[in-house]
Amino acid sequence: MIALTQALVERFWEAGAVVVRDAPITLKSGRTSHVYVSLREFVCEAANLALLGDVFGEWLECRTVTLGSVSSLLSPVLCGAFAGRFDLPLALFRADASEKGLSGQVFGGEKGAPVVLVDDVLTSGGTAVAAAQAFVDQGLGQPSLFVFVDKRPQGLLGKFPMPVAAPLILGELLGHGIKAGYLRGE
Repeated sequence: MIALTQALVERFWEAGAVVVRDAPITLKSGRTSHVYVSLREFVCEAANLALLGDVFGEWLECRTVTLGSVSSLLSPVLCGAFAGRFDLPLALFRADASEKGLSGQVFGGEKGAPVVLVDDVLTSGGTAVAAAQAFVDQGLGQPSLFVFVDKRPQGLLGKFPMPVAAPLILGELLGHGIKAGYLRGE
């Protein structure tokens, strides 16, 4: 996993998926940050999506799970791609009624099967918590969360209402950026 994760970190920086600014950026959650990690453009290149799948596949190993989406732009894309690649069941979650009145709906999944929510970045976790509750309410099994980058502050890494797997934490990603010359600083 280490070689694939290192390749992913380098590719994030090369592709501009990590943005560091002097002025804070307002995130979807309403929080502000000087660091923005976005895989929206990144996943549009087949090789990048394949690399994300390779990293996820190493983590997945022989687990038998349902992949579940959260209410973000990329989560359903990642879940669909990985469900197809690894022949896993898929469960989709719609959090709001913005389209066709389907608020809070869960589609697919297998009753009692553990659900791994998949998303690109964990910041506050609000979308994951809402989706996890909806899946549990529909009778799916115990939820956990897989993200590629965990941006939570160091003191919050062990505090979350479900298990979290993340090949990268923000500090590691920034450390590589400094070491590789993408950033200047400590």
